Amino acid sequence: MKVLVVEDDRSIQMVLELVLTRMAKCEVLCASEGPQGLAMALEHKPDVMLLDLMLPGMDGFEICQKTKANPSTRHIPIIFLTAQPQPAAIAKAMALGAAGYIIKPFDPVKLIEQINEALDRVQSPRLG
Repeated sequence: MKVLVVEDDRSIQMVLELVLTRMAKCEVLCASEGPQGLAMALEHKPDVMLLDLMLPGMDGFEICQKTKANPSTRHIPIIFLTAQPQPAAIAKAMALGAAGYIIKPFDPVKLIEQINEALDRVQSPRLG
């Protein structure tokens, strides 16, 4: 199971890597900027993406839109993981095809539950 984390805060990247590798036995790929995250999604075709909203170079909405518009990546469930709790941002993310929206700070157990729910919807194997 491969998870792409697109997050510019290195401390949050490290927490996510720890949670996903230890609790869920995932391979974790990390990108710190929007364009890098989009390129990694195209190259590595992860099973799921965790996507921050505010990123350098390209915001999470644009990454989600471009990922969902590409036939080779449109199947990848995208879960926004952001500090933006505004209903308008949540609605926009879901309208763009996001599989979920988690507000930081996050509960690691609930994060894994939401990832598994997203994977169930696309009939991918669940996390460990």
